[in-house]
Amino acid sequence: MDFTEDELRELYDRYAPVLLQRCRSILKNEEAAQDAVQETFARVLRNSDTFRQQSSPLTWMYRISTNYCLNQIRNHSTRQGKLSANREDIVGPGFIQPDSDGRHDHNRVLALLEDADEQTRRCIVHTYFDDCTREEVAKMVGISVPTVRKRIHSFLDRARRTFGESAVASAVICLCALTSWSTP
Repeated sequence: MDFTEDELRELYDRYAPVLLQRCRSILKNEEAAQDAVQETFARVLRNSDTFRQQSSPLTWMYRISTNYCLNQIRNHSTRQGKLSANREDIVGPGFIQPDSDGRHDHNRVLALLEDADEQTRRCIVHTYFDDCTREEVAKMVGISVPTVRKRIHSFLDRARRTFGESAVASAVICLCALTSWSTP
């Protein structure tokens, strides 16, 4: 079923407050909840042909918004888990992360990754984004495990010099949040 513009506006006026309340209760963040409602309606618009009218539109949109919110939580947890799992590599042994807002200029972070050679970029992406072991990375990139370790170590040293010891963990979180990097 394709919704007309008027039908979509009516759905939004009628159900957005209910969906916002649901998203708030899951995400515990007003801004994230508002974004989730907008994304829900974007998905309703893109996938209107999958609505079979076997349930109410609210039930369908409720499921879409709930799934989206749960995916957001899982994605955030995965990024935090990747940082924790690789904490000693990233920040160095014995390092204590100071209080920080964790925000970095995405352009600076991208520039750091862009300045790295292709093999180093692939090592970083496979290690920190794809959760691959050093051995798996070595096979995919076509280099030895010690070379993978050296490339990662060099990249993180450069990140420490660029962002400072206290900010390198946040810089890696920022890298994890960037979605424009993919591996061949």
